[in-house]
Amino acid sequence: MRKMKMAMAVGAAVFVLSACGQTKEPEETRTNETASAEEVRDSADEVQEIRNDEITEIDKGKPAEDEAEEKPVISNDDVWASLVGEYDYLSDGGNGKLMIHKTPYGYGISDYETEVSYRFLTDASAIESMEGNKIYIKYPEQVFSDGEAVFGYYILEYDTDGIDVYYGKTSFEAAGFLYHATKKTETGVYEYEGEYLDYGVNAPALEIKKNSDGTYRILIDLYRLYLLDDGVGKETQDGLEFTATGPGSGGKVKGLITLDGNVATITIFGQEWLDFAGLSEYRFYKTSDVPNVYDGSADAVKQTTAEELLDLFINGSISAVDSTDSTRTFYITDLNMDSEEWDSYSVGEKVDLDNDGENELVINGPYGGIYLDARDNQVYEFAVAEGTALVLSYTYYNGAVWIMYSNRSSAGFEFYHMEKFEGADNLAAEMNFGEELVDFDNAEAGIKYTWNGDEVSYDEYAALCSKIFAAEVSTN
Repeated sequence: MRKMKMAMAVGAAVFVLSACGQTKEPEETRTNETASAEEVRDSADEVQEIRNDEITEIDKGKPAEDEAEEKPVISNDDVWASLVGEYDYLSDGGNGKLMIHKTPYGYGISDYETEVSYRFLTDASAIESMEGNKIYIKYPEQVFSDGEAVFGYYILEYDTDGIDVYYGKTSFEAAGFLYHATKKTETGVYEYEGEYLDYGVNAPALEIKKNSDGTYRILIDLYRLYLLDDGVGKETQDGLEFTATGPGSGGKVKGLITLDGNVATITIFGQEWLDFAGLSEYRFYKTSDVPNVYDGSADAVKQTTAEELLDLFINGSISAVDSTDSTRTFYITDLNMDSEEWDSYSVGEKVDLDNDGENELVINGPYGGIYLDARDNQVYEFAVAEGTALVLSYTYYNGAVWIMYSNRSSAGFEFYHMEKFEGADNLAAEMNFGEELVDFDNAEAGIKYTWNGDEVSYDEYAALCSKIFAAEVSTN
C-alpha cells in the first residue's frame, strides 16, 4: 500500500464553514462512531455474545417417572467433538460439502455447494441456540455499509446418520428442508493438507500442502526454537513421514506426522534433535484446509478464490498480512470487534476497491477502519485509517473507485488525498485537494482552495467537492 502522509496545519481555533461541508470536531466524529456502532448492534438484533464452550445448554429432556436411571449429562463440547468432520450431500451444482472443524476459538461450520461457491461460513457467533439435537444459526447473508444486515435462518438437525439442514428466509419457524448430509468415513483416509496452530501460542505453526506428484511440502515453525521450512513428506501406513534440514551443520532430520481428528502430532527422531530441543513430540490443531504455502508452480495447489479467503479471515481461520510489515500478521480476533467501545470494529461490505473485478473487504472501525485485499492465497491489509489526520473512506469518481484519506483535524483547514488503483499493487492515479485560511489569525482574510497543488476558485473547488462527496462511502 502506498500512502501519502498529509501535513496538518495547526492554527487558531477558528470555526470556518467549509466549502465541502465536511468540517467536524473530533468529539462529533467520536459521537457519530459510537452511534454507528450502536446501529450495527441494533440491526443484528443484539445477538448475544456466545462462548464457544458455553453456548446454550442442550435440552436433555426429563426422564419418565418410571425410569430407574437418570440419563447421562452431555456437555456441548462432547456434542461438538462428535460432530467434527466432513459431510457430503447432493446439491444443484453436483456434490456439496458441510464441514465442522475445531478452531482456536471454538468450532467453525462451513457449507460449500460446490468447490467454488458456499452457502455459509460461520462459527459460534452466529449460533442462536442449541436445543435437543438441533443447532439454530442466524447467518448474516449480506451486511450493508450502514450496519443493516439481511439474515438467513438455518437449522442443523443431527443424528447418528448425519445432519439434516433446513433453511428459512424470514425465521426459524419458516425453515424448510434443504438437504441431508452424510458424514464422510475416516477409515483409511488421511487429510493432512491444511494449516495448523500451535496449542501454546494460538498462531499458525504447521503448514502441509500436497504436491501434484503425491508428496507433501511441510513447514513447521516451532515457537522461538527452530523453523523447519523445507520439509518433504510422503504417506505411509504409519503416517506422513518427512525429512527436513535440521539445526547445526545442516544435516537432515526425520519425522512422522499422525492425525487424530483435527489434531496433528509431530514426532522428530534422533538423539541429535533431542539434545538440541529437549523435546521430540509436538501437537497442533487444524484450523483450515487451505495451507498458507505456495511454491509458484502452476499445478502446485488449487488457489482459493478471493471471496473464500476473505470469508476465511472473517471466520478467524486465516490471518491477514500487515501493510507496513510483511512479516507481521493479525487475525480478526486481534481486533476489538463489536464491543461497546467507540473504537470497536465490525465486518462491513465487500466492494471492488481497487478496480480489478474482485471484491475487497471493508472492516468498519475507528476513523474509517481497515480495507483488506485477497490474492496469492493470502489476505493483505490494503488500506488503513490512522487517526483524525488520516480518516479512511472511499468514493466513486470519473467511473472508478478511489480510496480517500481526509484530514479535517483542525478548524480552518481541510486536506484530502485520493488514490485510484488498478489492482492492489498498481497505483494508477492520485489526486490532492483542500482548503485553508489565508491567515489563521484573521478569518476575514478569506480561504484558499487548491487542487493538485494549484490554487483554484471557490466555484471550481465546490464543483469538484460536489462530485466527490456525493458518492463518498463512510466506513466508520
